[in-house]
Amino acid sequence: MNNNKDNGLSKYLVIGMIIGLFVGVVFSIIMRNNTFFAISGIGFGISFGILIAVIIWGLKKS
Repeated sequence: MNNNKDNGLSKYLVIGMIIGLFVGVVFSIIMRNNTFFAISGIGFGISFGILIAVIIWGLKKS
């Protein structure tokens, strides 16, 4: 990333994915009786974390 002068988005994405992963794990534990939600909870958490990170980055950028 030497040519990228703005690494702010990548920092937000990494933090968002880590927080989203924890949210997904908690969601999977809560919904453990439903197999579909228990398996897809981690993917949902990572996607949710990326979405929140991009929204926060966009609001701070503007």
